[in-house]
Amino acid sequence: MQHTFLDRITHVESGVRATGVKCVSLRDDSFETHFPGNPIYPGVYLIEGLAQLAGALLTRTLDGKQVAIMASVDRARFSAFVRPGDTVELQVDVEQLLDGAARVRAQASVGAKPVAQAQITFKLFPAERVIPPEYRPYWERMLATWHGEFVADEHD
Repeated sequence: MQHTFLDRITHVESGVRATGVKCVSLRDDSFETHFPGNPIYPGVYLIEGLAQLAGALLTRTLDGKQVAIMASVDRARFSAFVRPGDTVELQVDVEQLLDGAARVRAQASVGAKPVAQAQITFKLFPAERVIPPEYRPYWERMLATWHGEFVADEHD
């Protein structure tokens, strides 16, 4: 099982901002229990999608040399439900980028309607300390896929 809560990165301004989308499908496993007969996309998945977008932005900003690991979520607010069939627009803006840490302001919306916002802080670690060498190609492929840069497999 993959835990990706971001479908595509639509824009990156390195060191400043990124936008992306998550297309919510009724096929999502969470709807079996959240909630039967009244499907609501879990707020924690919105936060994780925003964190994944921020992580991809920070990785691109730092030339892939460091990996952002979520350290805290502050001021999280949820203002509307996300339902199957919704396309969630995600946006993160870098508030602070220091040696070893970063903070972003994150927001999610469906159309013009805000659905979630938070401030997310990350610790930055050397990529080789976090991603084992055998998994590095998979990690790089996921980032490339999110950016719409499809990388041919050496077997293709």
